[in-house]
Amino acid sequence: MGTLNKKAIFFTFIAITIMAIFILVFTPQAEVSLQVDTEATRTRIGSIDNYVNDLEDRYFETVLRATTFKTILSLIFYMNSTGSYITNLDSAFSEVILTGKINGVTIDSVTGKKIMENNTITDWSNRIMEAAKDTLNVNTTIVVNNVSVFQTKPWNIDSRLIVDFSVKSNVAEWKRNASITTTIIIEGLNDPYYLVNTDGKYTNQIKKSTIEFNKWNITKVRESLRNGTYVHWQDSEAPSFLMRFTNTIKNSSCCGIESLVDPNKISPSDQRESYVDYMFWSHKFANNCAELYNITNPSTGGGLWDEFKYFKLDINSTLSYNITAQDAVRTC
Repeated sequence: MGTLNKKAIFFTFIAITIMAIFILVFTPQAEVSLQVDTEATRTRIGSIDNYVNDLEDRYFETVLRATTFKTILSLIFYMNSTGSYITNLDSAFSEVILTGKINGVTIDSVTGKKIMENNTITDWSNRIMEAAKDTLNVNTTIVVNNVSVFQTKPWNIDSRLIVDFSVKSNVAEWKRNASITTTIIIEGLNDPYYLVNTDGKYTNQIKKSTIEFNKWNITKVRESLRNGTYVHWQDSEAPSFLMRFTNTIKNSSCCGIESLVDPNKISPSDQRESYVDYMFWSHKFANNCAELYNITNPSTGGGLWDEFKYFKLDINSTLSYNITAQDAVRTC
């Protein structure tokens, strides 16, 4: 009996020792492994979260700004190539910026310019999704709900992108809805209104006049004609830059701009019109000669006909540009 008790005590001791070894050997390793896994997961979630935030705060805006500029540029070339206005700017802008097509036709094939090729919002979205898959091993889904273009200031174009996007990884999933707005300047772009009305023979780039509204005179008008600059008058009847794409010739509540047509660049040079661009090609004064003034005065030698022969303005424009009787006479 004593021998059995000793054997039982011995085997119990062995069992306890083995269990102790298991506890000592394996438990610390399990804790270390858990800590490592938790830290790795935390780091991965942080990296993906930064990517998601960058998508909403930076990437989408950058893509929208670049593609907006290319789309507007493509539409101007399109109008020059076809000699026609855009019927529906909202629809055309959305189609071109998303697909690179207009009325179902690749716009680059019409303009002969490789502007939208691989440069649509869809193209850039695919690049973002592929890059995220390669670098972060996540699946990104981007759904464009709406994209639009508008103006709130005379010298800028705004565009807005409404998008749903999700990012899915092995540790978590993010779902967002974002409204992204960006702005591009119009200076340096060709005025499509000139292109369509002259079959591309008269190009005029948007250049903002630096002359203050109360500093105009005959000398400044001459300077404006030479440089082809544009002016924004408060409460004028001028259309905005975007309204010129659709031949919508009426006053813009915020953004009307106008320039002066150089008679040396049109044929015939002598036309019974006010040479303010939107009035000239809409023939506003064609049948109202009594309100037109030749900006010349043979009796004083004043005016602009020494350089810009046949240049005329309507009576309201002579007041806006501060043209005096010394430099103007009635057309009829």
